[in-house]
Amino acid sequence: MVAGAGGLGSTVLNLLVRLGIGTIHFFEFAEIDLPDLNRQILYNSENIGKPKCRIAFENLKKINPKVEIIAHCEKVIEKTEIPEVDLVFDCLDNFTSRYILDDLIYPKGIPMVHAGVSSYFGQLTVIIPGKTECLRKVISVDAARFDEKINKEIFPPVVTTMASLQVSEGIKYLTGDFKNLLYEKILVIDLLSNSFDVINIK
Repeated sequence: MVAGAGGLGSTVLNLLVRLGIGTIHFFEFAEIDLPDLNRQILYNSENIGKPKCRIAFENLKKINPKVEIIAHCEKVIEKTEIPEVDLVFDCLDNFTSRYILDDLIYPKGIPMVHAGVSSYFGQLTVIIPGKTECLRKVISVDAARFDEKINKEIFPPVVTTMASLQVSEGIKYLTGDFKNLLYEKILVIDLLSNSFDVINIK
């Protein structure tokens, strides 16, 4: 399942479909606007003003019609019913929504590949119930205050870089490669200085 089909989500979905993941659920509720186009690779200028959910579904089916894609044209909220899935990709753009997602899936034992971006920076970690704490504890912030102050000017390459890394970690999880999986750790990148740092959080 992919939560969000914006900057991170459009690249994650694109790669998952090209890899032939059998069934993919995704959640998205927003419409496409012009600033989206510098980093949201599922959309183009002809799609401005249209629902991301519908356009993403149509374009993904064109890429690989054999993949079963289930579009949920809605926002992830406290009452959202999470489908039965093996893994969730957190491609949301604020911590208020991320913590809601975390609260919905962690008690169900569903792992999550989290990523976040801002300016030239990105962060990534894998949350696995029973092996790690929930996202709310691994990355603890005052969500409302953090979301209010977050820098929304984002360097587009950091988005596609982090989304690609999310898919890479997701494939490791799905194939059982826990030796190389980024859990109990956070990857922090800065594309301005070309630094990639792994922080142990065990």
